[in-house]
Amino acid sequence: MPTRCEIILILILAGCVVLAGCGGGSSNPPTTAATSNLYVATQSNTVVTNLPINLDDGTLSGAGPKVATGSSPISMAITPGNTPAGTLAFVVNNQCVNGNTNCNSISSYTVNADGTLAALAGSTGTGTNPVAVTVNPASSLVFVANQGSDSISVFTIGTDGSLTSAPNSPFPTFADPVALAVSPNGKYLYVANSVLGKVSVYTIGSTGSLSLLPNAPFTGQSASIPSGVAVSADGKFIYVSNFGSNNISVFNACIAVSTICPIADGSLQEVPFSPFALGVGMGTGPGPILIDGTGTYLFVLDLSSNQISEFRINVTILDALTTTTNLVPAIPETTPTGVGATALAIHPTGRWLYTANYKASTITVYYLDTLTGVLTPSATPFATSGQPAALAVR
Repeated sequence: MPTRCEIILILILAGCVVLAGCGGGSSNPPTTAATSNLYVATQSNTVVTNLPINLDDGTLSGAGPKVATGSSPISMAITPGNTPAGTLAFVVNNQCVNGNTNCNSISSYTVNADGTLAALAGSTGTGTNPVAVTVNPASSLVFVANQGSDSISVFTIGTDGSLTSAPNSPFPTFADPVALAVSPNGKYLYVANSVLGKVSVYTIGSTGSLSLLPNAPFTGQSASIPSGVAVSADGKFIYVSNFGSNNISVFNACIAVSTICPIADGSLQEVPFSPFALGVGMGTGPGPILIDGTGTYLFVLDLSSNQISEFRINVTILDALTTTTNLVPAIPETTPTGVGATALAIHPTGRWLYTANYKASTITVYYLDTLTGVLTPSATPFATSGQPAALAVR
């Protein structure tokens, strides 16, 4: 098995890209706005840029104004609903490089009516080497996974958009937290702990406090190095990508009593036939994972092979209280990305998917066939001004 240092090097750029959960599927409502934007955080020039989206075909046009981030921006989230301060965006800044001391921090921005960003004053400190950020469905709390200090920072969002550490934050977690997702009801936080090979589950208090479930963490069968986590729109299923074992673990989330879950205690029960292998000819090193807005398709970014693996989600009703699910590879099973793809995002309409290709300094735009789940890339990737490491879309 790779050492902890080797895994950090592999996963450090695979920060969870959160549309409302990095990193998870999008829980943003379908957009009805006349404008739509893809937000790209680039590391070589430490900025975040809005790229207007053509709502006819999903393609990107000329970049909007650039707004400064801290050192090594690695993950981004946008509030799924408006706060008193309006729509907000958050970027976590990872390692201190090139003399830049604004690192181990989170930068905050307001999203203007025209899609541009305006930076809020200063930045807020996190733990060491933050790699993932997500926002709860109520747009009142921000969660940051600190891989270097094995902790979760929790912040409350003020009426002016400012962040304040929740009481007792940061909260200790198990080794190497690399991905986060919040349940749709806002009661549970799911954390992928890579080297430990487990998934931690916490209840979320009204002030942002985190309490580990008594029977957590949870381990998937034949699963190693979990690196991404997504939650179904109804909160009943948790999907975890396993970088080390090239498969996807699927769990029932016990948020309600059923045949599988005798107690609604938030615990995880692995579904039959899990984990689901990437399959013959499919990618390797699965990382960031998301679900389309209809809950029909699951997409996994394969970090070691510059591909996206595509699955159909089949949900089966077992009885009046119980459902289960399995994953069926799409045809074709994979779609190529640009070199060094590190991040995924899906448009709120579910029509387009985007990858940030770090080594190629490009964004690839894909059309999503909602009948088959097949992705068709645009002919020419969109060139960025630096190495893109994080994406968010609105």
